[in-house]
Amino acid sequence: MITTPDTNSNDVAEFLERMSIRQKRLIRGCLKRDRLDFAEHPGAKCLFFRAPRGFGKSVQVALCAQSAIDRGEDCIYLDLSSFWQEGASEAELIASAIVAVLAPQEYSGNQLGRSLKTVALHHLLGHKKPVTICLDGVTDSTTIQGFLKTITLETPETTRLVVSQRFPGTLLSLSVLSDVVTIGPSELNFTRDETCSILPLEADRAKRIFNMTEGWPLLCALAGKSNTASEAIIHLPEIQTYFETDVLAQIAEPLRDCLINASWLEKITAEASDYVFKIDDSGHKLAELASRHGLLTSSVDKPNLYEMNRALKEYLRNRFIEKHGPRRSYFLKRIAFWHWRRNEYRIVVEVGLRAHDHSWAQRLTDQALLDLALRQGEIEALATWFTGISRNKLFQTPSLAIGYAWVLYFSQRSHKAHDLLDRLNAYWDSASTGEEDPNGWAELVRAIGLATHDEMKESDEACAAWIETYGLTNPVGRAAAQTCRAFIAASDRQFAALSDQIASATVVSGAVRQRYAFGWLASAQVLALLLIGDIHGARSEIRRAQENEDVGYERTPFVKGMIASLALQIQAEDGSTTPDESTVQEALNFALNFGVTDVVWSTVRSAAEIYIRQGDKSRAFSLLERCRLLAKERGLKRLDMLVRLGTEVFAMGTRTKTPLADAPLPSDEDLLFLPNQNRAIQAESALLQASRFLKDRKLGLAERHARKAISDFTAVRDQIGEFRAQYTLGATLYLMGEEKQALKRIAEANHKAQQLGSFRSLINRRHFLRAICPETSALLDQTAPETPMIEIPATEEMGDQRPNVDSSAPISQKQVGVLQNAALGLSNKEIAARLHVTEDTVKWHFRKIMQGLKAGNRTEAVLIARSLGLI
Repeated sequence: MITTPDTNSNDVAEFLERMSIRQKRLIRGCLKRDRLDFAEHPGAKCLFFRAPRGFGKSVQVALCAQSAIDRGEDCIYLDLSSFWQEGASEAELIASAIVAVLAPQEYSGNQLGRSLKTVALHHLLGHKKPVTICLDGVTDSTTIQGFLKTITLETPETTRLVVSQRFPGTLLSLSVLSDVVTIGPSELNFTRDETCSILPLEADRAKRIFNMTEGWPLLCALAGKSNTASEAIIHLPEIQTYFETDVLAQIAEPLRDCLINASWLEKITAEASDYVFKIDDSGHKLAELASRHGLLTSSVDKPNLYEMNRALKEYLRNRFIEKHGPRRSYFLKRIAFWHWRRNEYRIVVEVGLRAHDHSWAQRLTDQALLDLALRQGEIEALATWFTGISRNKLFQTPSLAIGYAWVLYFSQRSHKAHDLLDRLNAYWDSASTGEEDPNGWAELVRAIGLATHDEMKESDEACAAWIETYGLTNPVGRAAAQTCRAFIAASDRQFAALSDQIASATVVSGAVRQRYAFGWLASAQVLALLLIGDIHGARSEIRRAQENEDVGYERTPFVKGMIASLALQIQAEDGSTTPDESTVQEALNFALNFGVTDVVWSTVRSAAEIYIRQGDKSRAFSLLERCRLLAKERGLKRLDMLVRLGTEVFAMGTRTKTPLADAPLPSDEDLLFLPNQNRAIQAESALLQASRFLKDRKLGLAERHARKAISDFTAVRDQIGEFRAQYTLGATLYLMGEEKQALKRIAEANHKAQQLGSFRSLINRRHFLRAICPETSALLDQTAPETPMIEIPATEEMGDQRPNVDSSAPISQKQVGVLQNAALGLSNKEIAARLHVTEDTVKWHFRKIMQGLKAGNRTEAVLIARSLGLI
């Protein structure tokens, strides 16, 4: 039996009882995160939590203890920051608790001469059940470090430790052991989903809090209790008090000053800090703030570049302003010059905006400014910057005028851009200085600007002429011109030409590191897939763009906004979920301010459909009207036509009256766009007319226009439009008494929608037909799609999704549909019944399948088709 001069069995038993109560209260209502437990780290001997106060270390230690209890293990849980027997060391208390839990019968009486730590180790060695020792608030004494290292290194695998430090930078000797997993601030931060789950707030507000706090647990909790906007949470008294007393007060003053200075930088590096603040010891201080205090982070590939939590940075920047006052502009200029010397002009712009000093733009070289505008695509930042420059100064520095015109075009202010370039040409003529634009920048900006105003034909011709004249001497401009032509090819559904254009532009853009071009090329590819209707393919292409370093998705706000706008249509097509309001607004804000016609209409149409799905018709039609007025204001004729046609479709489907119903549809004389753009509008117009006639029960006219719509949609390869028209034709044929043909048409449409992943368009067309023609309900009831409409997770690989069959596939789409049913084990007769065709037709398709896949039987055909990704 063992006792010590400093502890006795009653004291330890009482302390353990208190710890049990504490542990249960700590975890009450808390989120269990398996990734922070042994469930995620089964091979670990010790989990070591290292982070500043406010990251929930105590809660996680208590949760690990509860997990051990739930697994039926023996668990010792101690919070060493609590009150316990004076005079006893931490090591002695831990040893006492181990013996009291594992061998309570020995923990009484008096047996001198044996070390309590030795006895504890003895019982850990011989104990049969797994043991988890959870220690919160451990200090850094030599004795405790030695005892914990001994437990880690000298006890069986069934004995495991969970430890959290009380003070920053302690227990370093424990953290370097191979079986110890260190869990720091980045792991302890809540994820976005976790933030939304723990805060009793609307999802949009919870996400904004996450974006500001980056998941810092205590900041999330404090912000969630306030009605303050997420950007203003750093002004909350409780958050300011937390930063002062629990974060900054824990570090020495020299480190604190270094941290505050670091918050003022755009890129936190030792070199930048030394230069800007004229010091020479930033390196070891930043490293200590990262490794010891966890207030900075760095990545493996960039160990000398540090990141700081956004909320902490904003708070410390306010502290910096309080400390340095009017000298802050001086430091900003030193920051700008530091990045200027490294040709990091985008950061120079950002620093200029922070300083509210637009005059810096006048000091940029021609190469730097055009690099920012044309190669890096910093549209939004430059749009703000240019507003502070006088027009006289613009013409005296041609690169300023050209860069500003570029920004105006991509901000959808083409008339101002045209006027600016005209005035620049007039200035050159009056100056009589000879050739002012040897690289053709002004001509290039005007040529590409025509495309932003939807004058695609004129833009394509101008870009081709520009490449012929300047392409060899101006490779950056050539990359921009070829990228513009690629986007035009996508808009005009010239898919064969698009592949060649993208290939050519990619080579040139790669040579000159044309980041802005890669963003547009990725968008052109996504747009082409959306125009075809291949939702699966578009989703996959967006994922590739987001992961492609050349595209710069996270680096370039303009590219990110454009891809997010196109992604809204993909999200809206999901049959089981609806994009949240913040996602919709983010897409709309970009599209309406910067988007070209195809991007604007795709985004507005998707957003209107989402609002109608949510029961908010008023908001949907207000958005459509806003888009119509915007098209009139900007002179975008094609957008105006698309809105006019789309609004009437929405009105018919929701039984809403709109003045546009009395307006004439676009005539062939009005269609002065690219050939396939014209044909696409003719297809939508024909389908709308078919729907009108169907509503009025003029079935002959409805059939004729539906067939025309199918022909036009097929010509431009719009497969979503094609199955919408097939549905309308099927409904018409059903009312005409041709039920068998109607069922066949709708079965084909259902199959195509499933192949494309266009679930919502299919649902919408069915709802639309019920609204305009209730007599079709019986037909629609018996032809409901059998494949469940389920969400495809954004992280799921697309390899197991059925891609859209292109012309190079060995079998047709109809034959793929037959084979998919065969893969389910259906007989020819069952397949024929499901597809509403004869059994002979199914047999004919199987003969073609066998020939196309070179298969000997049905089973082999299914296997080959799966290996090719056809089913």
